[in-house]
Amino acid sequence: MTIKFLSLAIAAGLALSAPAANAAVYSFTQTGFEEGAFVSGTFEASDSNADLIIRGGTLNSIQEITAFTLAFSGNSLVQAFTHSFSDLTTLNYRPAKSFFGDANPEGMASNWFGSTGFFYVGGTAVAGEQGGYVQNIDTGSWSHSENLVYVTPAAVPVPGAVWLFGSALAGFIGAARRKKS
Repeated sequence: MTIKFLSLAIAAGLALSAPAANAAVYSFTQTGFEEGAFVSGTFEASDSNADLIIRGGTLNSIQEITAFTLAFSGNSLVQAFTHSFSDLTTLNYRPAKSFFGDANPEGMASNWFGSTGFFYVGGTAVAGEQGGYVQNIDTGSWSHSENLVYVTPAAVPVPGAVWLFGSALAGFIGAARRKKS
C-alpha cells in the first residue's frame, strides 16, 4: 500500500511541477549595422502546436508569442528606437537553432508597413536575404547589417513546487523506513 501511495505522490508531484512545454523567454541580438549599431530584444513564446517553429505577429495565423521588445541602438543614419509587442508584424524562429535569418521561413519584422516612426526587418522570410534593415520611415534613411540574428533562451528557474515535492518525498521515504523497523 505504501509503494502505491508513494508512486501516486511522485506522479502527481511531477505533473504539478512540470513547466509548460517549450515555454521560454528568448533574448536576441543582431550586430553589424553601420557605426557599430545593433538590434537587441526579447520575446516570450511557446511552440504550442509542436511544429518546431515559434510564430507570431499580425501577419501570422499562428500566435505563439506572448511578449516582445526590440531596440535599435542608433547611429548617424537612423536614430535609436524601441518597439513593443503591439509593433510585432511577424516573427518565425526555430528553437533548435541559436540563430535565425538564414533559411525560410525564419525572419522578424516590427512596424513593417508602418506609416510613421521606424521599422525593422530581418531574415530571409521578410528581408529576402540574410541580414536586416532598420529605417526611419519619416526621412527614408536606413541602416543595414548582413549578420544573422542570434538567440539565447533565458535560464528558467526551478519552480518552488519541485523543492516542496522533494522534501515531501524525503519525508514519505523516512516514514516508510521507520514503519518497517
